[in-house]
Amino acid sequence: MSVFVAANVRANRLVLALVVLIFFCLLGTRSLNEPDEGRYGEIAREMVESGDWLVPRIWYVPHLDKPPMTYWLVALSIKVFGVNEWAIRLPLALAGLSGVLAAFLLSRRVAGDRAARWSALILSTSLLYFAMARMLTTDIFLGQFIAWAGYFFWRSWQTLDGWNSIAARPSLLKQFLGWQLAMWTSLAGGFLTKGPVALAIPFAAIVALTIFRRQECHRWKLQLLGAAVGVPLFCLLALPWFLLVFQNVSQAFDFMVRDRFAGHALGTTVKNRGGPLLYFVPILAFGFLPWTPLLGWLWRRGHWRSLGERQKDGWLFLTVWTAFTFLLFSLNRSKLPAYIVPLFPPLAVLVAWRWFSAAETPGGKPTPLAAWRAALLAPLVLLAAAPLAYRFVFKVTDQPWFWVQVAVAGVAFLVLFKISFTWSPQRCQRWAVGLAVVVFFITIAGVPAVETELRSNQTLKPIGARLRAEWRAGDAIVAWGQLPQGLPLGAHPLINATNRPYLGGIPYNRLPYEFPGNRERLGDRVLPDRAAFAQLLNGEGRVIVVGFQGTFESIKSSVTNSELKLLERVGRWELFTNR
Repeated sequence: MSVFVAANVRANRLVLALVVLIFFCLLGTRSLNEPDEGRYGEIAREMVESGDWLVPRIWYVPHLDKPPMTYWLVALSIKVFGVNEWAIRLPLALAGLSGVLAAFLLSRRVAGDRAARWSALILSTSLLYFAMARMLTTDIFLGQFIAWAGYFFWRSWQTLDGWNSIAARPSLLKQFLGWQLAMWTSLAGGFLTKGPVALAIPFAAIVALTIFRRQECHRWKLQLLGAAVGVPLFCLLALPWFLLVFQNVSQAFDFMVRDRFAGHALGTTVKNRGGPLLYFVPILAFGFLPWTPLLGWLWRRGHWRSLGERQKDGWLFLTVWTAFTFLLFSLNRSKLPAYIVPLFPPLAVLVAWRWFSAAETPGGKPTPLAAWRAALLAPLVLLAAAPLAYRFVFKVTDQPWFWVQVAVAGVAFLVLFKISFTWSPQRCQRWAVGLAVVVFFITIAGVPAVETELRSNQTLKPIGARLRAEWRAGDAIVAWGQLPQGLPLGAHPLINATNRPYLGGIPYNRLPYEFPGNRERLGDRVLPDRAAFAQLLNGEGRVIVVGFQGTFESIKSSVTNSELKLLERVGRWELFTNR
């Protein structure tokens, strides 16, 4: 092994160790937040409890908003490691790591080993990507499947570079079809995670590249051959679950295809998730920190002209992948910050290729030192921003450490600002990575102190623990005002298929009633109105209520046979009893 190869191996191992640390350190320290983590975690828990891995259920009634891949992966982890935060988030960390590996391999193919390592570091330390690898939603899983589909496509595209050699064609064709089948397998995984968007994003980049090289007829003809071979595999992997659900659950087709897929596209199921056309501009600017300052110099005409013919293929493919994802979700009427996670792998590769490749690319003016210094200082801005957000956005007032953290971040910012004038870009780059990792972990370590005060994103774990401690055989449980989606997780194993709470005060167009027929499936577990709720509280039996904010005061005047006792108030939720 040459000295150069040995140095590359050592550097790759060091980057791998750091990336693993980034995704797995402190993974289980934060409780599950409402509503997303509670909902996804509870659906996965019910899969394990019931043994039914076909129909996702929440509170024991069907929930078919999304395909099942996320639930399957989390349920598998729960089955192996038990019901706990670490097990529930383990698939997220693995998906984040998987996306980084795909970006690393793709970057190595287009820009070399050094750019590949920096792709991994940039992606791992990008704020939004890091956060979504610890926040239970579908987006990080979708991002990894699209990243692998992009990598596999690129490998298939590269095999055609030697197509002019007739003797090599049989071998190249075999390799091409192998990579195409791998791509279609990844697309099937993405489709089972979030539906058609998993196809739209890669296809936009593939079509753009094929059009760009339309003079090379063999490329687009072989793409059609790859589709002819890959589509049947895709259908075999992706469609059986949908067909089985449509066959076994009444109205599943209408709900999933017309109400959900078409509804999201047309904006009829936005549900307070709307936003302006430029919604994702600040999301990307903030979410790509600390590397956002580098984007201003990323796409330059001089850089494009400096690329070789095959390099232009890679640059175009990655650029369309990034831009189409951003445009697609910007035009969609339903918007959430995590939706643009799939553009982070190609964007990290582009940044690493442009600024961290082994050889300097004569692409016009170099990045000003000010941009590197901004990347260096950005983590300290984040360090100060977190406690300020807790204080002024979430109105948390009883945490003196907020001001200590802000002061430390301010002093460190001023010191680094001064000394960084003498630093090289390379030193700024290394420190930016280190500071980002440290700041991320400091922020994670501070979340448990405020997680019950995060309004609609608070955790229900303390309520669940107190409910479990208070409950005695024969007690009735009521959830009133809003569905506490992750409550069964926090109260595990108290709430189960044979000990389900009553539900009331929840609009019939909201969870758990959204899916047609769920109102009927819940049967006598539904309290139809406030009078029925008061009657239950005035009865002879003991009732424990998990109520959304204000429930305790609003129902107190209706209870005449006993005096309500408030057991716990955690954030926006209350726990009280009639005995």
